[in-house]
Amino acid sequence: MVTLGFVQQEQSHRKASKLDITVSSADANYFVTQDDIKQMLSEMGDSIVHQPLSSIDVPKLERIISNNPSIENAEVFVSVNGEVRITAVQRKPVVRVFTMEGESYYIDREGKLMPWSSNYTADVVVASGFINESYGNWYRYSVKDIEAMAPLRDFSVLDDIYRIADFINKDPYRKSLIGQIYVTPSKEYELVCNVGTFRILFGDSKDLEEKFSKLTVFCREGLRNTGAWNDYSAINLKYKNQIVCTKRL
Repeated sequence: MVTLGFVQQEQSHRKASKLDITVSSADANYFVTQDDIKQMLSEMGDSIVHQPLSSIDVPKLERIISNNPSIENAEVFVSVNGEVRITAVQRKPVVRVFTMEGESYYIDREGKLMPWSSNYTADVVVASGFINESYGNWYRYSVKDIEAMAPLRDFSVLDDIYRIADFINKDPYRKSLIGQIYVTPSKEYELVCNVGTFRILFGDSKDLEEKFSKLTVFCREGLRNTGAWNDYSAINLKYKNQIVCTKRL
């Protein structure tokens, strides 16, 4: 018991000797760096290193780091030898939104808004056009919130944008084909293809699987074989079981 008491007393006075920070990203997008996290700790007046281990508030550190809008979650571990390890997992964006006012932000894989970062620009689908939802007014709401609340759902297009972009990202061919989602004044959607000069008239966000299936077949089995990528001005997917093409004049 006396020996245990000495060990516990020694541990209570032991100081943090090393700070190890790991920023984890699913696709090498680094919106937050190790230096950013160190700066966060510095601003809260906690240098960690040389601080007594007993004074390190692990839940508080995890909460503060997780509050960064680009971080999905954070874990802090304190070892008996004085090493403090921080692991932060970044949020993964699925679409970048540009509003009519020129503001830009992302929607992540959880359907939550995240701010644009000067550290890195993600290679994701872009949404533009008649989008009025500013980040400051809408960051509190996730896509699930918008879908669940009629007043938000009737006004916002963010839930549709997320749904279309998420569907695009789930297939490598769709992701290589589509680069942009454009919102029309009537809240319909047009897709901008990375190849060719035609517009894809998509309509609303319903029947995603059917519409994209038609588009994939048309591009893979039609345009790729004929090479007629620049022969059309519009590809209309809004009609059931058919594609209506408009020839370029």
